[in-house]
Amino acid sequence: MRTLGSVLFAACCFAAGLAHAQSDALVLMTWGGVWQKTFEKVAADYQAKTGQAVKVVAQASADAGLARLIAQKDKPEVDLWTPNMVNYGRGLPAGVLAPLNAAAIPNAKDVPESLRFSHGITAWVSQRGIFYRKDLVPFVPTKWQDLWDPRLKGKMAGPAATFDPGYFPLMASVINGGNERNLDPGFAQLRALRENFLAFYTNNVQSIRMLEAGEVSLIAWGVLPNVISHLGPGSNYAFVIPKPAFVAETPITVIAGTPRMKQSLDFINYALSPEVQAVLASAFGSAPANSRAKAPEILQQILPELANVYKVDYDYLSSVMTAVIDRYDREIMRR
Repeated sequence: MRTLGSVLFAACCFAAGLAHAQSDALVLMTWGGVWQKTFEKVAADYQAKTGQAVKVVAQASADAGLARLIAQKDKPEVDLWTPNMVNYGRGLPAGVLAPLNAAAIPNAKDVPESLRFSHGITAWVSQRGIFYRKDLVPFVPTKWQDLWDPRLKGKMAGPAATFDPGYFPLMASVINGGNERNLDPGFAQLRALRENFLAFYTNNVQSIRMLEAGEVSLIAWGVLPNVISHLGPGSNYAFVIPKPAFVAETPITVIAGTPRMKQSLDFINYALSPEVQAVLASAFGSAPANSRAKAPEILQQILPELANVYKVDYDYLSSVMTAVIDRYDREIMRR
């Protein structure tokens, strides 16, 4: 009986220890696909080095991620989040983000000041552009205006209203004389573009699968990480970054109310180390945020010059995003 009792006691202690370890795990919410897989690898390496477990969960979109954080505001189940800048801006007034103590993140000093924010810090800079199948598109796109080419009628997939929200109508506005405060030129041109759209995608995985399956020939608003592994000599895939270039500074943030503030800041510091930044840049086809880390060689000819990058007014765009999403859904996606 004493032996049986000892076994049961040990089993209870193990179960309790496991439950405690699971409860102490950091939870990082990011996108699915290459983002989730890469962060799972980073998390495994981090746990091996520090003993701190990190669970990576997927959001269908940053918009969906924000909705989840708002719903869990009184009892957060997420510690760290990687949104796009628009939803970062929307998360501030929603009160779901904690102020970021950069002094507690030694590697933050190597991130340019323009990439540091009050409630987050850039983890990588992602490129936006057009990606397409060379064997399915009858010409070589080089500029944003090529999306309106009649040869693409019924061959193109476009972003849904909540995918990278606001960027696509902003691009269409900028190339037609508008800006964040005047999106009318963009919406007018996007209405004229509807004949070229065969479908709309709501997430990154869906967009690349549509292209891989040959359902569409071209993705009108592409995210480079989706296609980076398909590029190279002899590939049927291509990615072009037209001028003006649009890039997405992707911050990593700490969720307000987390009981694991120190652990969260320690993980951010690890994610900003030159070694991990190189891993993220290679996997995401992105420019690293840490100035001491280098982008992979395959990206050197793709990354745009800073002079060609359009500086987005995220504060204003975030403030009107609900109306922009609604208008895009009504005017562009509905037939």
